[in-house]
Amino acid sequence: MRLLSVTLPAAAVLLTGGAAYADSFLEVAGGMSIPVGDDNWTNLADTSAKLGARFGAANEQGLGAMLQADWTPVNLNYTGGAIPGASIDFAGHEFRFLADFTIHHPILPKLIFGGRAGVGLDIAHASTTIVIGTSTTSSSDTDLGLALEFGAGLWYPIGNVEIGGELALPIATHSKHGTVPQTDGHYTFDYTSYDIDLLFGVRVLSR
Repeated sequence: MRLLSVTLPAAAVLLTGGAAYADSFLEVAGGMSIPVGDDNWTNLADTSAKLGARFGAANEQGLGAMLQADWTPVNLNYTGGAIPGASIDFAGHEFRFLADFTIHHPILPKLIFGGRAGVGLDIAHASTTIVIGTSTTSSSDTDLGLALEFGAGLWYPIGNVEIGGELALPIATHSKHGTVPQTDGHYTFDYTSYDIDLLFGVRVLSR
């Protein structure tokens, strides 16, 4: 976590100390997240929807920093099943909070390149619900891991609004070992996830 402890204060300096000459921005992005590794992760998850919000500031050279929060309702490869009188359901969610260094650089009069690299926290949450007749049993667990992310895209400006798309590589590491069978608070989260994100977003500038 040493890298995180260094990056977060540095991002805060860019966001606050440079506010006198920086343009602030707010982004909302959404799209799909495609698992590509490792095997533990791809065996667990399939292509899922993703939503995110970001707030930051950039100076006159287009260099800046931002804070981002993402949510992915994970599309599990196995979500459960049912037989007469009984059913079992599994659900998973991923929440990510990162501090990013960013660059916004015009490459054409109406086209802006955007790049970012961030580090932060990945929160994995899983739950199980078992129904037998009129009896319902639920359990869940949450694990905190390291999050890294790299992204780049192109943005088209329309006044103080920019519309664009991004390709991103989010990475997360988890190494918690639970019990077998998994019980409340004792799930296994043991993977290093690599995803390819295809995102579309809107960026609002405050000049």
